Amino acid sequence: MVATLGSRLLGFLREVQLAYYFGLSDMRGAFTVAFKIPNLIRTLIADAAISAAFIPVFTELLMKKDREEAWKVGSQMINLTFLALTFIVLVCELFMPALIRVTTPGFTQNPELFDHTVALSRIIFPIITILGVGGVISGILHSMNSFSAPAIAPIFWNVINIAAVFFLQKTFGIYAAAWGLLAATFLQLFIQFSPFFKLPWSYYWQLGLRHPAMRQVGILIIPVTLSIGIINFNALIGNFFASLLGPAEVAAIDSAFRLFQLPQGMFAIAIGTVLFPTLSSLVITQDLSRFSNALSIGIRQIFFITLPFTGWFMVLALPISKLCFERGNFTSHDSQMVEWALIFYSIGMAFTSANTLLNRGFYSLKKTWLPLHVGIVNMILNALLSWLLMKPLGHGGICLAISLVSSFNFFALCYLMKREVQEFKVRPILLAALKMILLTTLLAFISLETWQWCAQRLTDSFLGQALSLASAVIVSGLIYILLSYFFQFEEFKRSLILIQKEKKTV
Repeated sequence: MVATLGSRLLGFLREVQLAYYFGLSDMRGAFTVAFKIPNLIRTLIADAAISAAFIPVFTELLMKKDREEAWKVGSQMINLTFLALTFIVLVCELFMPALIRVTTPGFTQNPELFDHTVALSRIIFPIITILGVGGVISGILHSMNSFSAPAIAPIFWNVINIAAVFFLQKTFGIYAAAWGLLAATFLQLFIQFSPFFKLPWSYYWQLGLRHPAMRQVGILIIPVTLSIGIINFNALIGNFFASLLGPAEVAAIDSAFRLFQLPQGMFAIAIGTVLFPTLSSLVITQDLSRFSNALSIGIRQIFFITLPFTGWFMVLALPISKLCFERGNFTSHDSQMVEWALIFYSIGMAFTSANTLLNRGFYSLKKTWLPLHVGIVNMILNALLSWLLMKPLGHGGICLAISLVSSFNFFALCYLMKREVQEFKVRPILLAALKMILLTTLLAFISLETWQWCAQRLTDSFLGQALSLASAVIVSGLIYILLSYFFQFEEFKRSLILIQKEKKTV
């Protein structure tokens, strides 16, 4: 979690840097689209799909003490991933103009903007193959309970990106960010691979298409890829409608999403990453009671940690945007555009974060088709809501549609999990969430009042803005913690137990 926190903060600094140099300009919009499409394909095939289908199979081989077969399957998975993703990259490079026309139709009205988007996409697209191979390597390491290198690698990824823009943007403009992405991704792969220099392993130059374990991965990966594809298609739907509004709206949604991702990346993804191998192990040993308990605790912990950010982001969206981005070429109007998107994004933050863990619960059960069924409904619902809400709310309506779909997805997945695993209890999760939502409402009110009181007495300088926001967050956060202790929230108690264990370990 510490490494993930460092990575997310640096990633956020990278976003601040892009805002400083390029604001919400047309070129920033072009880069946002160019990065989003390969990033979505990477998430679809190279990241979550591969690891979600691969980790349960690889973990089972390790638990059976069959390390030679495990390494053979790991090698074969790397080989297949490299070949398949390289083929996809080559096809997309060849037909890039058509791909941009389909996914971002609004940009076709500006030929110069369209050409830059195509050129930037062609530079960035090869990261799909690199990140895909890295995803398999991370899956192997996670199965062996080695989390440091995969978590630390993105830190260096962000450092290289920041350095590339800082030193090269005067010469290459936004293209410095694209070349920086490519170079940083190569370095990230090397860091992810570094633990293998200390492991007794063997590499096999085989595809293993007939290997039983590889066939099992193939059976699992099809529904996972489809379900994750639908989830990510929702992002493409948002990008599709935002492009009709203009490149500034595309960039504003992306900047708001970076803020939105901070708590999700620091806590929800970290909790899901650590729990996934454990959930897989409990399913293999048929201990569904402990599986359900671990899943329930993880969801409630995610709610406990992320709901305060929902409160802060909704009432303090404008001062947060001003503090983070408003400098250089990023104007006050740009801050208002990011504020509008962030408010609506925040509504579904806790549900989006919890969905990450719920999906991994289904992958552990090898019930990979079930999230797909929900995803199909989500896709249709998202397109309909985006179309309806974009008219009265602009780009904020697109973000609200995503939040509403995420909330629906959470309740649908809980229902399906209860149907598959009788030991899974939904009521304690909902009761805990209700209590935390009420407490978050109080937190939001206190944080807004505290910020207004401080803002009236401090200057509008960067230091004054930072002190006002920090005071609002600290005061409301302390009250949130104190009331959690007073009302004896189980999630708060578990957090204290974890802290005490860490102190004893140190």
